[in-house]
Amino acid sequence: MTEEEPSLVRTENGFTAVWRGLNLYPASDPVEYARRKARVFSFPPRTLVYVPSVGLGYGLEDLLSRLPPTSSVLCVEAHQPLMALAMARGLPRDARLFILRADDENAVTRTVREIGVSRFRRVVEVPLSAGYRLAPAVYARIRRALEGQVHEYWRNRLTLIALGSLQVRNVFANIALFPMAGDFAALSTSLPVIVAGAGPSLEEMIPMLHAVRKDSLLVAVDTALPRLATESLWPDLVVALEAQEANLRDFLPPPPAGMLLACELSSLPSIPRLFGDRVRFFSSEFAPLQLFARMASAGLLPCPFPALGSVGVAAVNAALRLTSGEIFLTGLDFSYPRLQTHARGTPYHLSALVGASRLSAPDGPSFRAISARRRRLAEDKHGRRVLTDSVLESYGESLRRIVAGAGPRVLDAGSTGLPLGAPLITPSELQERVRGAGGRRAPLEPGCAPLCSPESVRAFVRAECEILRHGDSLLRAAISSGAASEECLSFLREADYTWVHFPDAPGDGMPDRGFLARARAAAGYYAERLRRLESLL
Repeated sequence: MTEEEPSLVRTENGFTAVWRGLNLYPASDPVEYARRKARVFSFPPRTLVYVPSVGLGYGLEDLLSRLPPTSSVLCVEAHQPLMALAMARGLPRDARLFILRADDENAVTRTVREIGVSRFRRVVEVPLSAGYRLAPAVYARIRRALEGQVHEYWRNRLTLIALGSLQVRNVFANIALFPMAGDFAALSTSLPVIVAGAGPSLEEMIPMLHAVRKDSLLVAVDTALPRLATESLWPDLVVALEAQEANLRDFLPPPPAGMLLACELSSLPSIPRLFGDRVRFFSSEFAPLQLFARMASAGLLPCPFPALGSVGVAAVNAALRLTSGEIFLTGLDFSYPRLQTHARGTPYHLSALVGASRLSAPDGPSFRAISARRRRLAEDKHGRRVLTDSVLESYGESLRRIVAGAGPRVLDAGSTGLPLGAPLITPSELQERVRGAGGRRAPLEPGCAPLCSPESVRAFVRAECEILRHGDSLLRAAISSGAASEECLSFLREADYTWVHFPDAPGDGMPDRGFLARARAAAGYYAERLRRLESLL
């Protein structure tokens, strides 16, 4: 055997393996050592048991014997020689056991998506051998990726439970605006683009924004709009994402005639109504609904964006679609520098001040919601320590993935906050680059064709009403008999927006009578809204 090949070593109580100077099991009793470790743990239902390094497979059968039916074991081996040795020795076969040879967390998370993230509520790490010590950083990254994947799924699921019905209602309401709105995909510019977030660092960039305003295109998140307006820095384009009424306060200054709105399809309809024909819609699938496929087939689905969650990340994605030139980022902190949540003059900052007095600290619903998050220290883009939280960190990670795919044309002019994955640039360097770009100042778009005709919207709404009308009779029959027919199940898949916000999903099994009754009530509710919408078109 060479140093690159693990060797089997016989002991009085079975074999162990030695590789690169590491003994995977104690020589005294290797098999019982792994079995004893497996027996120590007890697992609640819907647990993903992560085993770093397959070793010789000892203890896996014991894990499976203690595993609830709804749980699974995922064993990941980072080294091919160890994987080959374990397979030659023989590994257990069980529908709940998944053994993967991978040293990349992306490959592991892809496997879990194929298994079904929704099956698991938690990740528990159980090392059955010392093999994880051969690549501790790799196995730790994989564990964090698995935990993040499960956490993200359930965070998104809870968001759907809370907001799914509102988002669907907003989609239907915004469809009515399509005949006078445009598609974001039609926008483009030759100017350098500056993206302004609403983080505390925006304040110190105000002089720079004034200096380059005539030579650049300014894209701002909605929350930054009030502060920019007080500085007479009206953006060329403002991006809105929020489905709830909280961000309506961002538009209290009447928008000037030259400013456009880039609006997510499920955002609050009151906001695009303020802009009339200056709205440019984009769409992101907040859930994998069949509704979006039907809209696409009917030519009603505007420019697709990934589901990003953060308006700041969406604004950067919008800028990347607007230009093939350089993009400069500012005010995107994803942290709490100097314990601030937003720049001064933004609605979040003002609402906190309204709730303050000589005897009480800043207060307000938005301020309390952000303050309730558990915070932790992280390293900022300059190597300093800064406070952040898991939500902001996830947004920062989303932005880093987008920036990584865009190459070196995205530059970070922010002075504080989490690293964004873009090269850092000073305000003076930004001014030199913008003025040297030599772009021609012109309107963002000389004209705009409507996203669709009123007839197209009416035809789509009528078709949806017919789907829901037929579904009502199917659901009524299913409730009466206590079992859904295949045609009824097909309707539930087709009209999945009617139950996307339910805490329980039908899955692969037969939905119970309670689920069917709630689905029928929701289908009737949406049918009535669509009928009213059709009468207004």
